[in-house]
Amino acid sequence: MNFKILIFCLTFLFCSTINQASNVDTSSLMYRSTKIPPSVKTPEIAFDIQSFLPWREFKSFDGKFRVVVPEGEMTEKISKIKTDLGDIPFHTFLNRPKDKSTDNMFYLVNYCDYPKGTFPADSMDLINEFLTTTIEQSAHSVGGMITYSGDIEQRGSKGKIWRVQYNNDKALIKSKCYIVGDRFYMIQTMMLREKAVNPSADKFLDSFQFF
Repeated sequence: MNFKILIFCLTFLFCSTINQASNVDTSSLMYRSTKIPPSVKTPEIAFDIQSFLPWREFKSFDGKFRVVVPEGEMTEKISKIKTDLGDIPFHTFLNRPKDKSTDNMFYLVNYCDYPKGTFPADSMDLINEFLTTTIEQSAHSVGGMITYSGDIEQRGSKGKIWRVQYNNDKALIKSKCYIVGDRFYMIQTMMLREKAVNPSADKFLDSFQFF
């Protein structure tokens, strides 16, 4: 797959997900509420420091991932962009706490499937280049600055963790991403600068697992 197309897709992904999280109206018919059936929800395992909302596991069977979020609920939106290789759907799962005094403004999980064979398992240079471009594009899309980045791995799949400071240094976005086969996952949470160090952000990011 043309690397320029990958970068274009990244630009679309970052701009659209940040805009969705900033302006989303959960009552809009554009969004499909995706709640875990009671039989799938786990017991309450943690609490947001300020709002004391129960945190529960959210699981997407189509997305093949699980993550812990306030009240165990996320809202899904599917966007598509046209490329020379056809439409590429982007799946966005959003949790935005109703209590505005909470540590973080929103919690996001995004994923998309690139055409089969885009990321051959033995093409580590390509995967690393794509992940590095992901970090750079995330900062560029919001006019921000990368303040930290590092390598991570889950079940043999390579990934990145990074932090972007933006909005005149008033806000932060903490992110992780992984390449799993030809699927790209990105996990993000945003907070004001004065709440840059909070356990809720780490709890969310660290709880993400694909299966």
